[in-house]
Amino acid sequence: MAKIKLMSFEIISLLGDSKKIVDYLQKTGAVQFEDATDEELIKYKTTAIVSQLENKLALAKNAYTILEENCKLKKSLIESFSDCKQIEYSDYKMLSDKSEELTGICREICLLKEKIDSQKAEIIKQQSLIDYYTPWQGLDIPMASKRTVQTAIFIGTFKNQYSAEEILAQIKERDEDLDDVAVEIVHSEKMLTCAVFMCHDSSKEKLEAILRDIGFVIPDKVAMKLPDKAQEDCRKEIEAITQDIDKLTAEIKEYESYYSDLRFLSDFFNSQIEKYKAVENAGSTEMAFYIKGYVPQRVAEDIKFEIERSYRAQMELYEPDYENEDVPVLIENKSFAAGVESITDMYSSPSNKDVDPNPVMAFFYYAFFGLMLSDAGYGLLMVIFAFFAKKKLKVTGNLKKTADMVLYCGISTVFWGAMFGGYFGDLIPTICEKFLGMPELPSLAIWMEPMNNSIELLLYCFLFGIVHLMAGVLIRGYMLIRDKNYLGAICDTIPVMVFVAGFAIVGANFFTDIPDNIVSIGTKVLAVGTSLIVLTAGRSSKNILGKLGGGLYGLYNAASGYLGDILSYSRLLALGLVTGVIANVINLLGAMTGNIITFTAIFLIGHTVNIAINLMGTYVHTSRLQYVEFFSKFYEGAGRTFTPFKIKSKFFTIKEENKYE
Repeated sequence: MAKIKLMSFEIISLLGDSKKIVDYLQKTGAVQFEDATDEELIKYKTTAIVSQLENKLALAKNAYTILEENCKLKKSLIESFSDCKQIEYSDYKMLSDKSEELTGICREICLLKEKIDSQKAEIIKQQSLIDYYTPWQGLDIPMASKRTVQTAIFIGTFKNQYSAEEILAQIKERDEDLDDVAVEIVHSEKMLTCAVFMCHDSSKEKLEAILRDIGFVIPDKVAMKLPDKAQEDCRKEIEAITQDIDKLTAEIKEYESYYSDLRFLSDFFNSQIEKYKAVENAGSTEMAFYIKGYVPQRVAEDIKFEIERSYRAQMELYEPDYENEDVPVLIENKSFAAGVESITDMYSSPSNKDVDPNPVMAFFYYAFFGLMLSDAGYGLLMVIFAFFAKKKLKVTGNLKKTADMVLYCGISTVFWGAMFGGYFGDLIPTICEKFLGMPELPSLAIWMEPMNNSIELLLYCFLFGIVHLMAGVLIRGYMLIRDKNYLGAICDTIPVMVFVAGFAIVGANFFTDIPDNIVSIGTKVLAVGTSLIVLTAGRSSKNILGKLGGGLYGLYNAASGYLGDILSYSRLLALGLVTGVIANVINLLGAMTGNIITFTAIFLIGHTVNIAINLMGTYVHTSRLQYVEFFSKFYEGAGRTFTPFKIKSKFFTIKEENKYE
């Protein structure tokens, strides 16, 4: 279908019907809103509402994530790949009406999780106390002890390892008269010494000053009990907290049945956010609501009829002003061309002046992809994966387009693999000869073996490239005819095509033997093409010298540009050879072991790596041939993609048939 024609629309309604109209338009998923505000209209401010909805969205996401972490949610193999469910629109509305109730459940779940996190933090605290008290296990008095009736007690630590004698010696150095001090080392290691000091009450201040001077530190966490008893209390506390966590976790598991609803709730809030952001484009007065935008022509009248029938509103349709408006572009294709839309979009969306390149590009993209990968075994795996995604996972949207691309690339790869005799490299001959003892098999290639006919295949790659380039030139010619520039269509296409045809024949003679009469024809064709370019390329100049200079410059650009472009297609051969050579080496390494089990292991690992690496390289280089060689002949890009206002969902799709899509 390619480019879909759009219509501009304007809707004016009573303010009381505005919400219903916006909900209806979101359901259709067929319109794109544009900024409809001006100085005379009131602009909607939805920032606060959007912020509230985003908070609710975060709450819903957090809630179903908590359920995933705490509940053993069983999923089938297919569900683990595709987690999107279909629901009726009536179910969508029913669940939407329960949004506040479900939000309350989200808060309850999140509150339970907060309590669990708080309890886990308390466990960490109690465990740290256990670790803290461990060095003091030999202490036979509570750590909080500070005195008896006539003595002062100091319990604390040093950051170095000391013996009792060393500590007493340091005390004696600072005060020789202080001789009523007793010290007991409770624990000593390289960077820690736990000690207890006792002295007469009259010497308390002197001893305290000396201990502070030599680096004695009194603990900030002291227990009123013996350290062993304090550790036991901590363990009991941890046990009690663990039981509380188990109870809280059990309460969370009671909400497991709400898991699907909470995921729907996140989708619902996401769609609501999109709705209120879209409403910012609308304008209003005290009584009326106004919105404008674009709608596909094929559904415009149906939507207009429904709005004017069901609401107190008027909808006007008219042709967009392509000269003065930045009209978005809507592209729709069948599966064959839709598969490569993402490739075009990565480069740039088509503008309104462009034709949709995807239908033409798709054929070359799939052909070149298969030619570069060129292994029927790898292609078959791609086809199986694509069918699995389409039929079992039931992927939709962009994922479906990706599956289509993989499918057609896989079919092309199977075709070229059969042409070149590649089935996981030379797997079949290797097994037959090394493990089954069969004589050497004839070639499996239907057409040719690339490694034995590399020059011939290189010439074919150049030929494929020339066809690709000329397709781009013809599209350019079509666009000029469409714009009624008939002279440009002739002068910008025919001379180039004649020149490249002659150049191809003459150039091929350097690689292989071409009959003299063919070379003679090619030389004459090249001369005609050269003359035509010189005569037409500078036609926009007003004087003879300008026309001649422009013609010569055009010839230089054609010769250098198309020569470089054609040579770029040598990568078709290069990547095809790389895939095949590596595959053959993997098979050889496996066969050298002489053991079928080892061979199987090497086969699986080696070919997995080979297909992964070459899929990436093939994807990149095939895309490059479209961007640099093909698009440069006609494509401008820089368009604005039509982005419909619709219900956006991650976990659910509305099953009801939508006649507006």
